[in-house]
Amino acid sequence: MKLLLTKTIRAVFLMLLTVSTVSLNAQSDPTGESAVTRTFAITNATVIQAPGKELKGATVVIKNGLIQAVGTNVTVPTNAQVIDGKDMFVYAGFIDGLANTGAKRPENTPRPNDLFSPDPPNDYAGITPEHSLLDQLDIESNTIASMRKEGFAISHSVPFGRMLPGAGSIILLGDKKHADELILSKDVTMFTQFAGAPGAYPGNVLGIMAKYRNLYRNAENNKKHYDSYAENPSGIERPERDRVTEAFFPVVTKQQAVMYDASGVLEVQRAMRLQKELGFRLMVGNVKQAWDLGQMFKDNGTGVFLSLDLPDAPKEAKGKDLDEMTEETKRLEARKVDFYKKYVGQAASLANSGVKFGFSSLDATSTKVKANLLTMIENGLSENDALAALTTNAASLLGIDKITGTVEAGKIANIMVSNAPYFTKDSQIKFMFVDGDKYDFEIKEKGAAGNGNRSAAAGNDPIVGSWTYNFETPNGASTGKMTFAKDGDTYTGKMTSNDGAPDANLQEVTFANGTLSFIFMIDAGGQSVELVVSGTVTGNQYDAEVTVSAFNFSTPMSATKDGQ
Repeated sequence: MKLLLTKTIRAVFLMLLTVSTVSLNAQSDPTGESAVTRTFAITNATVIQAPGKELKGATVVIKNGLIQAVGTNVTVPTNAQVIDGKDMFVYAGFIDGLANTGAKRPENTPRPNDLFSPDPPNDYAGITPEHSLLDQLDIESNTIASMRKEGFAISHSVPFGRMLPGAGSIILLGDKKHADELILSKDVTMFTQFAGAPGAYPGNVLGIMAKYRNLYRNAENNKKHYDSYAENPSGIERPERDRVTEAFFPVVTKQQAVMYDASGVLEVQRAMRLQKELGFRLMVGNVKQAWDLGQMFKDNGTGVFLSLDLPDAPKEAKGKDLDEMTEETKRLEARKVDFYKKYVGQAASLANSGVKFGFSSLDATSTKVKANLLTMIENGLSENDALAALTTNAASLLGIDKITGTVEAGKIANIMVSNAPYFTKDSQIKFMFVDGDKYDFEIKEKGAAGNGNRSAAAGNDPIVGSWTYNFETPNGASTGKMTFAKDGDTYTGKMTSNDGAPDANLQEVTFANGTLSFIFMIDAGGQSVELVVSGTVTGNQYDAEVTVSAFNFSTPMSATKDGQ
């Protein structure tokens, strides 16, 4: 365990301290024109109503949260705020198939005294299917605004937790005063993942699968008892109320689908094995290794949401480096390239095999969503299939295609407007409409002046530069260097370790009011482990704590900016 903890904390810190402030310049407009009217007309635009269905020189009228009219011969209401759509492109707002968007992580459940009993407390074991996203939904979460900025209007969001965190809901990614206003469909899925309780049953994959079978079979039997008692209670023992069992009832009756977080191929296959055995409706999300599973998805009718997270492309060895490689090293590098090509080409492979899939941002960085989509397109995915995964397919899989997913009269006014075709590299989103509310974004000019501004901003930034870090592990202190750069609103960085570990590219975090916090997943012996990092930047000093909730473990860390 000590070795695993050491590797885990090292993995934590190798990804620590990159800062990427979430730009929230997409704000609702409670003042000005949109405060007077919720009627808008986007005129003379290119409207992509659905994948492969395009109207040029068209007008889209939005009124009271709905799309009132779309076409080339549409009358603009006299009270409408008119947006000149010349050279603009209108799309349906994107739909995220599986995410924690809007959810606020609860505090860790205290470690119980009876941890090693056959049945530890459900809260600690992570068996809380009676919970709901609504229990964690935070209208002030910056994840809502950050995903909206990337073109998403709807998210199937799920609560944080372990094996059975609770029910997922479909939410609108708007700026509202009350959480109830964000809910489009409440408790639509039972969210499940292969994440066991640290040091307790079920703590591994086999235990989790066995526990799920047991819970499901008990629910089947108890449902019959409940139904018999409800029909005629005379002479029948009153059934005992159990919230966990009752949470399974809509799954048993197939009114509610089961959504598995199944990133690896084995996790997908295990989820499908349980579905075949028990008979529930199945969707899998955050899927990262599905290139060989197309026929299985089709045969089983499983709903699929591919991960929007992609690995970095392997560096190609050239010149002297290539000449110095052994044949074994060359074969290893070739296998890395082959794996990468399969990974980034799997969306195209599934589309070509006829699998209807959507996308999931669960492990993805919001600011990398578009770049990753373009990478998939460069590796064979057509733009129409990419758009379908973001809109029509996702709406169909989630059962909301009658009200959203296309730009058609009568549907919810979830619309994205860009200054160029979205799937071109330099396109930018100018407007988002979510539930009929308008959000404006700044279009950044390209060119030397813009680059100069970025450099100036970076030069004054307290994060940019080199830092010396120190953090504690079970085996003592670890030290090294971090370097940070900034491009626009996005920070990038690299970390080197004095113990000879490979350099690491740093990932996105949130930074607000001096507090630097972020969450990410690592693979620890085949199990996904969640880590929470939070600390304060004060001048040239960063003080933080890394919490590994799966191991009930935390460690302090600090960093000092060089040359200060």
